[in-house]
Amino acid sequence: MKEKKQSQTMQNFFIKHVFSSKEHVYKYLSAVLFVTLCVLGVYIYIYSRSTSVVLKSASSYLNPALAVLDKRNLIVDFQPLREKLQKYEDRQDYTISVYFEYFPTGANIATHKDVKLWPASLIKIPVAMAAMKKVQDKDWKLENELVILDQDKDSEFGDMYKEDTGTTHTILHFFEESLINSDNTAHFVLLRNLEGGELEEVFVHLGMDDVIEGLKRNKKDVEDIDNRITAKRYSIFFRSLYNATFLDQEYSQLFLSILQKAPKEYLSLGLPEDVVFVHKTGIRIDEKVMADSGIVYLPGRPYLLTVMISQNKKGELDKEEIQRIFKEISEEVYRYVSYAD
Repeated sequence: MKEKKQSQTMQNFFIKHVFSSKEHVYKYLSAVLFVTLCVLGVYIYIYSRSTSVVLKSASSYLNPALAVLDKRNLIVDFQPLREKLQKYEDRQDYTISVYFEYFPTGANIATHKDVKLWPASLIKIPVAMAAMKKVQDKDWKLENELVILDQDKDSEFGDMYKEDTGTTHTILHFFEESLINSDNTAHFVLLRNLEGGELEEVFVHLGMDDVIEGLKRNKKDVEDIDNRITAKRYSIFFRSLYNATFLDQEYSQLFLSILQKAPKEYLSLGLPEDVVFVHKTGIRIDEKVMADSGIVYLPGRPYLLTVMISQNKKGELDKEEIQRIFKEISEEVYRYVSYAD
């Protein structure tokens, strides 16, 4: 009886002092809720961490670009375009070598893929890349000046050959004349000022060691050089610039921004005016070859296109007909990439 009374007394005390007001009840419930949420939070954190480790490990095997690439631009089927381009292999009057690469996925098409043709002025690209590397490495500054020597002068392309021997210009000016106007004199000034191994470094770095034999130091050697190359292999230069794998991002960007000012001709003729096309053209009249290579910056669907055309028929180089072929190929590629699902 006494124990029962004590129990009743303790219960009355507990009710009186703990639950005597709503404020105490709320405090008690809040404390219980807080502890519960803390325990639950710790559990969720531990679970999510273990799950994210598994997911992160699995996704690390994938191309990180997939995370930001719009799925609508993941074109898979290029067979219709392949069939359109392969028809150019049947022409007897011209040898037409084409290389196409869709940058978002790496899908590519090559026609006459083993046929080597003269790159003509396309060779100015690796020479300028070697020269730009000297700027990147702080050996040169763009505002430094180089001098035109008599041995540099070449009247075939450009007007710099008209300048007096001993005239100086900034290195940037020589870059612009060589890449935009395809000036041979500017090209040979840059080439002459490269030191041993610097030009070869471009080719070795890009896995094109076998082309090195075609590299010479001055224009007097050019006529004796066999520097023919396939359209597919030449495209390595522009892929490298796009991905900044030889020059770093800053100087790849500068290089491409200079090229963007090149005249709109050849493949440009098959593109809308508002589409950015960064490219380099080349022509070698004695070998009846015309070439164009560059990057089409179609929003969300950029691609690389190189076309080299050698005339087989007799007579003078038919520039107008070859320009029509460039335009036709460019239009077909652009149309397919633009509208493919």
